[in-house]
Amino acid sequence: MVAQITALVPTFNRGALLAEAIEAILLQKRAVSQIIVWDDGSTDNTSDIIAPYLRNEGARIDYRRAENAGKSAALNQAMELAQGDYIWICDDDDIALPDATQKLAAILDKKPEVGLAAGAHNRFSTAPESGAKELSDAGYWPNLTSGSPLRHVLEDIFFFQNATLVRRACYDKVGPFSVDLARSIDYDMTVRLMTRYPAEVIEDTVFLQRKHDGERGPAWQRHAAKSSDDVWRNADKVVFERLRDRIPLSLYEAMFDCDTPELCTRAALLQRGAVYARRRDWDQALEDFEAAVLIRPELALSPEECRIAIRAVAGKHGAQELFEPATRKRILDISKRAAAGKSLARALSRGAVWRLREAIKGKNPTEVLAITALLAALPPWSIPTATGRTLTERDRLPLEAYAW
Repeated sequence: MVAQITALVPTFNRGALLAEAIEAILLQKRAVSQIIVWDDGSTDNTSDIIAPYLRNEGARIDYRRAENAGKSAALNQAMELAQGDYIWICDDDDIALPDATQKLAAILDKKPEVGLAAGAHNRFSTAPESGAKELSDAGYWPNLTSGSPLRHVLEDIFFFQNATLVRRACYDKVGPFSVDLARSIDYDMTVRLMTRYPAEVIEDTVFLQRKHDGERGPAWQRHAAKSSDDVWRNADKVVFERLRDRIPLSLYEAMFDCDTPELCTRAALLQRGAVYARRRDWDQALEDFEAAVLIRPELALSPEECRIAIRAVAGKHGAQELFEPATRKRILDISKRAAAGKSLARALSRGAVWRLREAIKGKNPTEVLAITALLAALPPWSIPTATGRTLTERDRLPLEAYAW
């Protein structure tokens, strides 16, 4: 029996864009058997836009309206009505490409161990004069040829719900969307899913993400698109503060293959530290880094461990807190802890060099001075020599790693 797909479309005051989003769902090459449009208390013409679809039985649309309670509440209520084996959450302002469900469902059909299939996207805007779509790239997209999808997602989200198909059973396992989060509920749910189930990510473009200047976020906490970067960075930090004690260190350990278990633990601590550094939460990051260098302190970091530390400084949200005096002092203390501490400080300095180039390019003299002060205090970067140890990063985690 062919698995059925349910599309959930939460919407709020996007009547002008909603029809285009729905049309794209209806034109999928692999048909969507159920479309649930959940109107989260819109005050515009949303009900008028949806009315023609409700008169068309072939559209397969179930329209519900409730008082405004935010996207999480809308999705949780819509999920209760979903009958499909696979769930596809579609934003009301984006456009799915015709083969989106075909490509993503094929992965879940063939690989029962995979809980989540995801693809890439392009961005677009509409030219005000002609109405033509002007395409641009996805923005941040990691190098997926190395490292697990989970590691990449923990470091930075790079795909979105419109590009994601998830088994309904997986949503049932991890629980509802968090209604107490104002933002980043998609990222929160993606991490919760991917820390419980294997995921597969393809680089095929499956939807177009609309760029526009309208307000975003729930009704009680709207923000303009121009302030989006700061808003989402702070929201992501809150999400990971909540997740820190919920994701076991053993899951980070499973990202590595090592002939010495304690060095897998060291790499895991470094990796978790890198995740929090990229959230600009350097207090949590340094807590992990300090714990890591206490494990076999006489052994310098391996090349793989150095790459983790370099990535800690390379997050898309910047690393300003790294260059503050209090953080600099803690890193200097780490650098004095035998070979492991010195090599970690060197790796962080290598990442800081890249940040220095960016600050110079951006003509930010204050940041240039702060980074220079850190680099002057740390041991110079050097390529680690072979240690005779074997530590490699896995591209896929063992299935048992998810059973926690």
